[in-house]
Parts: sequence; structure tokens; C-alpha cells
Amino acid sequence: MASPSRGSSNSYGYDRADADMGLDEQDEEDEDAKPVRPPSASALSFVGDMTVENTGFLNCGICFLALKPPIFQCDVGHVVCSPCRSKLLTAAAAASGRCPVCRNTTSFPRCNIMEQEVDSVRVPCPHAAQGCAARPTYHSRHAHAEACTYAPCHCPADTCAFVGPTPALLDHFADAHGWPCTAETSEDRTFDVHHHDGFNFLTAVRDGIPDQGTAATQHVFLFNVVLRPFGRTLSVVCLRPCSVAATSSSSSPPATTTTSRQLYLSYSCYEPDSRKHCVHSQVSWLEVPCVDPSDGLPDPNICCQYLIPNYGGVRFQGSKF
Repeated sequence: MASPSRGSSNSYGYDRADADMGLDEQDEEDEDAKPVRPPSASALSFVGDMTVENTGFLNCGICFLALKPPIFQCDVGHVVCSPCRSKLLTAAAAASGRCPVCRNTTSFPRCNIMEQEVDSVRVPCPHAAQGCAARPTYHSRHAHAEACTYAPCHCPADTCAFVGPTPALLDHFADAHGWPCTAETSEDRTFDVHHHDGFNFLTAVRDGIPDQGTAATQHVFLFNVVLRPFGRTLSVVCLRPCSVAATSSSSSPPATTTTSRQLYLSYSCYEPDSRKHCVHSQVSWLEVPCVDPSDGLPDPNICCQYLIPNYGGVRFQGSKF
């Protein structure tokens, strides 16, 4: 039986085509063995929707409120918020305190990694169903929800059950009640507001903080003008949306929010033909309470009232609230 020749193309079932295939497979294996360069930061900027099963690591281990920069940690790695760190160091009455978890002595240095982590965790607005597309950070979600334009707000009329976001509420004021509404022309300038007896509304927009996921906020002020024998009184409240606790599914307590707004009101009139007044001028800074109309409006008689004559108008300027 003749043995297969060395130059035979099918000797031992191994031909050139098989050899080429083997080389290709070897090249692929070599390429797989090479280290893979990680994608750039820009390629990782969007990863889609994510689910965090345990948000406990986003909260301070002492006060259990959401962590926000600056964040500090002990030498072992237990993190605390800035207010709690200050309390721990003050209680120790020294340059260093003790970690309440591991009881090790530490000065609680800054934890930059955790600060970047909490600033990168974004959550949908509680009012996303109403059209808000903002995604604030986890630690600023309550502040955003309080100022969100899409948060539902009640109509202040006693017999009206309308509830809706601010744009719809303003349309409702004009269409259903005929209440006048004036928009602020500039944040740093005064402008005229011609009042009518009853409810008058004024809107003022303030910029948000993009890094915290907060958009521009539209504040709605209610001016209640009441006719008196000696003139007219004007009381002011800022309409606040419904309580976030009722619209948010989070069990975390809401952050402390501002409960008042500061307004600058001035009145001046010069009528040389009037027999009652020739010149009248007055200026006031008012602390305006923020109220949820669903809880009822405060009694004007116990609020700070601005007294004006029976003619003329009021100039308005809001502070940077």
C-alpha cells in the first residue's frame, strides 16, 4: 500500500485551505488576547434608563437625607453629609472626631468620588406624566418638584375645583373667571401693575440651576385688592403647587424650601387737578407667604396689607427669589 506522498494536497486530511483557515483562526485568537481599550467618556455619557434597587447608599448614614456635595468620609469609607460632619467635629471639640459607624478617629476628608456619583444619578420629575422632561439629580428632586411648572396647582376660588399645571391655571384664570394677569417684563426693573378690585395675578420667571436639573420657575402672585372707605388695601400671596408629598412616591423627607418671597412695591401719583391729593408716594418691601390654595387662602386681615388711594397704579419689582 503506497504511503501518501509528502507533497500530496490531501495528505493526513490536511490541505492548504485548512492551513489558511487555521492561520486566520490563530490571528483572531491573537486579536482577542490583546487588551481592549475602554471607550471614551463621551461614549459612556448615555447609558439609557437604569434602575437602582437600593438607594440607601445615596443617603447620609446619620440623618438619612440625600447626600449632596460636599460629602465626607471616614478612613474606612463611611460617608456623611456636610451638616452631620460639622456636628460630629463640634461634638468632639477637637480637630478630629469619631465615625459613628466604625468608631474610628478621623478628620472626615472630602470624598470626591462620591460627590461625582451622586451628581450623576438622575431621576425623572414626579410630574413627568404632566409633561415635565427634566431629570434632576437624586438629591435635588424635591427642590425641583417644588418649583416645577408642571406641578398641579389649585384654583384659589372658593367654589372652583380646577387643578392643573401653571400654564393651564393661568388660562383658567382668564377664561373661567376673567381675572387680569400681568407678566413681569424684567427681573431687575420695576413696571406698572394696574389693579382691579378682587383677584389680580402677576407672573415672574426666575432661572433654574441646570447642574441640579432645575429649570426656570414661573412664580404666580395673587394680589387681592379690597375697597375700603379710606382707599384700597392690597394683600399678596405666592401660589404654591400641591404638596410634593402627595405626588411623590419617595419616602424620603423633602428638603427645606423657601416659604416666602420678597417683593418691592411702590406707589406714586401726581394729579395737580385733584382736590384730594396733589402728590402721593410710598415704598414697601413685603415678605410674601407661599400658600397652597387647596388649604385655603390666609385671612387678608391678618396679612401684611399695602394701603393705596382709590386711583393710580402700583409698581412692582420682585427680588431674586
